[in-house]
Amino acid sequence: MNLSNRTAVVSGGSSGIGKAIVSRLHAQGWSVYTCGRDATKLAALARELPGVTTAVCDVSDRLAVRAFASAVAAAAPSVDFVVSNAGGLCEIDFTRSDLAGLDLSAELRNNTEGAINLIAEFLPGLRAASRASVLIVSSGYGLAPATRAPVYSASKAALHSLSKSLRRQFAPLGIAVTELIPPVVDTPATAHHKVPKLSAEKVAAQAVDGALKGLEEVRPGAVRFLPMLLRLAPRMAERVVAKT
Repeated sequence: MNLSNRTAVVSGGSSGIGKAIVSRLHAQGWSVYTCGRDATKLAALARELPGVTTAVCDVSDRLAVRAFASAVAAAAPSVDFVVSNAGGLCEIDFTRSDLAGLDLSAELRNNTEGAINLIAEFLPGLRAASRASVLIVSSGYGLAPATRAPVYSASKAALHSLSKSLRRQFAPLGIAVTELIPPVVDTPATAHHKVPKLSAEKVAAQAVDGALKGLEEVRPGAVRFLPMLLRLAPRMAERVVAKT
């Protein structure tokens, strides 16, 4: 595929997996538009990767995503690749006594609603492309939940289901939907977590290549074995993942 003069949109592109995806697409000659909530990080990204267009946008706010999509549409009549990556993980212990002071649904808004908002608002651009792809970044915790992150796991399980439904709905439109199901990735957000990790660059490379090939799922690292283990020994597999 000739990747020059093609347009990609990446949410959460200022750090972690999102930044690695932006960097890979930029190196391949794509016109890349990315959004995030941290203006300082976005400005640093724009300096590091000249030509990448950035916008401050909270994907949980549909009107903000609509404004971002309108700005992209003014510059690019079609969008060939949309990457829903923005989100975050909170370690919430529901047994603690001060739950009243916590925002318990932030991950559902940021991870799940954010993906829905992004895909919905950029769908006109995707439909205008001759061949388009959507990459939804979920998690191995969407298949088997982590004890330390119950709401995050639930939000990613919702994205796993969303990916399957949208894949069927978008097939007649010529829009491929790929789900990225990564293990724990070496990013600033996981710096405190002492478990084996994959680099964001390796995950991004597999994700972009898999999405452009039209794969239904990309499972880097040990996650590639998880669906099989969940079929053969579900209790053991869930116990192992629960501790990570």
